[in-house]
Amino acid sequence: MTLVFSRNFDDEENWKSGKNCSCDKHSQEEVDALIEATKSKAFQSGLKEGYDTAWAKFNGEADLIQNDALEDIRTQLRALLEKINDHRTALESQILDYTLSICEQVFPYLQHSQSHERALTQIKKTMRLAMNSPHINIILSNDALPKLTPFVEQIAIELGIIDQIKLSSDDKLEDGATIVEWQNGFMDYSFDVVCERILSALKAVQTTIPTTLINGSEDRA
Repeated sequence: MTLVFSRNFDDEENWKSGKNCSCDKHSQEEVDALIEATKSKAFQSGLKEGYDTAWAKFNGEADLIQNDALEDIRTQLRALLEKINDHRTALESQILDYTLSICEQVFPYLQHSQSHERALTQIKKTMRLAMNSPHINIILSNDALPKLTPFVEQIAIELGIIDQIKLSSDDKLEDGATIVEWQNGFMDYSFDVVCERILSALKAVQTTIPTTLINGSEDRA
């Protein structure tokens, strides 16, 4: 049997002379300090590792949430773009219906209260246009003639054509209608006809616009 015995003669010599050697034991304070330092280092290492893991997981989940959100937005935009024409058509139809409704309510009032004024406005424009004519014949409704004659004559005086003006009435004309004849021209105006043409135009357009279901409203039959 072979025995191997290892000795450190330097440590033995130091021990004999009272010097510290590598075989000396650490004090309890030093051991505690080493333990605390090791624990702190391990804690910091674990903290960093945990932070890195949590951050990576958060980034991964955030990317998934962002991608889902973007896909949802793309889906919504596609749906909106597909229906935008229908919505625009429906809005146009609603605006047209509203405009037509307003006109149908307002026009009768305007025809009753503004017909004479509208006829006078057209007569004034025509008199300026025909002022070089040797004669200007102005024809009004029976009701409008006595009411508008003073105003027409005043305009003629201002234009210097009072001697060229001839006023008369026609029982076939409605209030708001007037006919003006001069040497090289002719004007036939009716406020009632203007209103009716506007209503007819709106109704004609209305029949060409389909009403799309919007906000629960039903299609027009």
